[in-house]
Amino acid sequence: MIFLKRIDAIGFKSFAEEIKLDFDYSMTGIVGPNGSGKSNINDAIMWALGEQSYKTLRGDSMEDIVFSGSSERKALNLAEVTLVFDNSNRNFSSLDFNEVSITRKYFRSTKESEYYINNSRVRLKDIQDVALETGLTKSSLAIISQGSISNFVESKPEDRRKLFDEAAGVARYKKRKDEAIRKLSRTQDNLDRINDIINEIERKLPSLKKQSKKAIEYNEAFNELKSIEVSVLLSDIKFYGSKIEELENEKVNLKTEMELLQKTFHKNNIEYNQLINTSESNDKDLSKLNKEFTKVVEKISELKVAKITLESKKENINIDDSEYKVSEIKHKAKSLEIEIDSEEGRLASLLKEKHEKKILLDNLSAERYKLNNEQEYLSKVISKLEIQIENMIAKKNSLENLFDGVKNVLENKNILPGVEGTVSEFIKVKPEHEVALSTALQNNMQNIIVKNTNSVKVAIEFLKSNNGGYATFLPLDTLRANYINEETKFIIKKTNGFIGFGNELAIIDKKFKIVLDYLLSNYLIVDSFENAVNISKITNSKFHVITLDGQRILPYGAIVGGSKKNKSINLFDTSKLEELQKEKDHNNEKVINLQSKIVSLSESIDIQREHHNEIQASIATSKKTSESLEKELNKIKNEFRILTGKDLTNDEVEFKSVDEQLIKLMEQISLENNNKAKIEQDINVIRSLKDQGTQKQNDLFKKLEVDRNMLSVLKEKMLTINSDRNLLKEKEFNAKNRLAQDYNLTLENALKIKETIIENESVVREKIKELRAKINSLGNVNIDSIEEYENENSRYETYLSQSNEISESIKNLKDAIVDMDHQMVEQFKKIISDVNKVLPETFATLFGGGTASIIYTEPNDILNTGIDLKLSPPGKKISNLNLLSGGEKSMVALSVLFSILKVRPIPLVILDEVEAPLDIANVERFAKYIKTFVNNTQFLIVTHRIGTMENCDKLFGATMEQKGITKIVQIKLVDAKKITNSN
Repeated sequence: MIFLKRIDAIGFKSFAEEIKLDFDYSMTGIVGPNGSGKSNINDAIMWALGEQSYKTLRGDSMEDIVFSGSSERKALNLAEVTLVFDNSNRNFSSLDFNEVSITRKYFRSTKESEYYINNSRVRLKDIQDVALETGLTKSSLAIISQGSISNFVESKPEDRRKLFDEAAGVARYKKRKDEAIRKLSRTQDNLDRINDIINEIERKLPSLKKQSKKAIEYNEAFNELKSIEVSVLLSDIKFYGSKIEELENEKVNLKTEMELLQKTFHKNNIEYNQLINTSESNDKDLSKLNKEFTKVVEKISELKVAKITLESKKENINIDDSEYKVSEIKHKAKSLEIEIDSEEGRLASLLKEKHEKKILLDNLSAERYKLNNEQEYLSKVISKLEIQIENMIAKKNSLENLFDGVKNVLENKNILPGVEGTVSEFIKVKPEHEVALSTALQNNMQNIIVKNTNSVKVAIEFLKSNNGGYATFLPLDTLRANYINEETKFIIKKTNGFIGFGNELAIIDKKFKIVLDYLLSNYLIVDSFENAVNISKITNSKFHVITLDGQRILPYGAIVGGSKKNKSINLFDTSKLEELQKEKDHNNEKVINLQSKIVSLSESIDIQREHHNEIQASIATSKKTSESLEKELNKIKNEFRILTGKDLTNDEVEFKSVDEQLIKLMEQISLENNNKAKIEQDINVIRSLKDQGTQKQNDLFKKLEVDRNMLSVLKEKMLTINSDRNLLKEKEFNAKNRLAQDYNLTLENALKIKETIIENESVVREKIKELRAKINSLGNVNIDSIEEYENENSRYETYLSQSNEISESIKNLKDAIVDMDHQMVEQFKKIISDVNKVLPETFATLFGGGTASIIYTEPNDILNTGIDLKLSPPGKKISNLNLLSGGEKSMVALSVLFSILKVRPIPLVILDEVEAPLDIANVERFAKYIKTFVNNTQFLIVTHRIGTMENCDKLFGATMEQKGITKIVQIKLVDAKKITNSN
């Protein structure tokens, strides 16, 4: 019979080179000088079949089984042995293959073994189970060494029994029994642990059940409260919202009314103050004119006195009445002509002044018209700016444009810890960098800055529970920036067109600096696209490069550019808002300056118009005066014609010294009268203006008082609206806060819940009080206890079920052990009985006579009994087995071995110099007796005895051509004898 077909080995002990042994015959001998490594074949087979004892393998450690090197060969790291078996008879009953290969590998470096069956990785246990199926174990008949043969007779009965256990198949049962006992022990331990757990759960369950019941009662009350209170809160929120909207509209209207009134008040106040200043100026001018008028009057009086004096002097001159009368007429005519010339001069001056005043009035009116138009234009610009500012503020304060997740977090930041706000709320940039940084941050402006990761966890749980959308969070405690190294930064700064690094161009509060670094430290801002391409090449396209007009070069070379339909890509509304506010304030200052100028112009126009009116009146008076003087002169001329018969001409008017003096005095008096009239005219204008100003001032004062009172009323009304609005806002906030805190609901999610119809609000609110009182009366409630109780109760049921199953398993294991004990007793008794039937014949054959039998040391305890031998060699009576010689002990052992093989054949037996103690005759008998078993058993015999060699079908020789390295070759009997002789 051929069972073991081949052995392949390399690196095992002295097998430095690969060996391949093919077994073609049922009886193969392995010979070789001592120390040649022939017994290593036996060790290789045992090792491949799972042997774990390095002592059994004749080593000091498992590393000794790997070739350790020689003077000419390096040590190996791997030992590998493969056994190839013929399984056509299904000796390996569990393996459905006609050929089975078993391989073991051991690696010196890792000190680990690998096992393979038919090249598939398996466990050591799988190898050992397969070996047990065929009896290929070290304690069985399969592997018999010289030491085990010699020790068989000398062994204790308990140790001697092991051979029969293997032969009877009891060893397999014992192994299973040991496994069953170990499993029983483990199962019992598991049962004990499970029972301990059951006892622990039983102690906890009553309390948990009570807590659970309380929690269920709480949940029922809470859910009922939630169903009605959420509806009430939503109703309140809607009511507050509508009222707030009404107040907002009222506030807008009131604000418009206040702004219009403030503008009117401001304009009137400027005019009023201007009138006060003008009145003070008029008082000064009037005082000055009065002084000048007094001086002129005094001078005229002085001139008139001088005239009277001269006239008196003239009367004393002796001339006849006729001459005196003509002289008087001439003097009076000259006086009238002087007055007429003076009045005509005055009239010409007044007409000229009237024309100048008309031109000045037209210019002032045109200037005022221009300023009014400019003010009206600026007012429209301011109105547009106010609308833009209001829209931007509303947009900024509104959350409508935010992502759902961001919106929900910001709306509930009061109940979410650590939420600071979005990136857009904190970052500011200079106007020239807005487009570039807007491009860089366009996907990050809604990122939410939070204090730490715990805050993120709470916010995300809130969003998940409310199905509130996604948001990107930037936790300040874990955020890390990917900074550009200083060497690279130095190179970038020297590059043409480089403006700055993104995180250095933007502005943010110091405590948020890491946010700026995280978002923008890898962004390079440059002036033009050409320079952007150059910088990207220099930096190996590692960073984001953005131009001032928003063109982008991404890391690794992708480019984003072109024009956008929406020209404004600026995301920084804050800077735009500040810019608009500055523009509005600047325009307001312009309007105030214009209003001052317009008031001043209006005042100037009023003054010039008053002067014009006064001049017009003076012209009319002057014309009348001229006409009157002309009439009187004509009357004088007629009188002169009657007296002299001549016409009064300039040639007729001759004067003497006194008359000339009088004429000069009259000319001076006429001139001063003109000055006096001019001063009176100015005084009349100022007095008229003063009267008009006083009236206007009084009217404006009254109007300002009315407007001031009205503004005060409107402010009070605005305060009331703001107070009411804040109160409603607080109530709305509290209601939303109740939704979030008490029910973990956002307003949006709350609106999705089917509202309870509230028929009687007072009854519902009373019900809410009752439910809250009920909830409060329950005290501390462990909501988790419901689930805990269910889990623990489920665990209890599970463990109870497991306990019952394990108890049943223990019972089954005990029954199996009892059954195995019964099987072992039966099989052991049978093998002993069967061996005792053939042992006498086998013994007699090997000894040439005599008899032998096997007996129990404990017949009443077959499971644990030892095995003893009762022997009677030819011509001897043995009372003590130790009295046998070494050869006799070996023959006894071989007799038992062959007897077992007769009744329990095994496919492979390895004999390692078992016949060494025998004499030549017994060796011959031993070898020939083996021949009787080759039909059922394959023999592999390590030997140096000639008698054994002669009976082998094939011989392999073990030699060491190189020191420490075994080489196996097929040899002839002659060569084998030579090797034996050399031993």
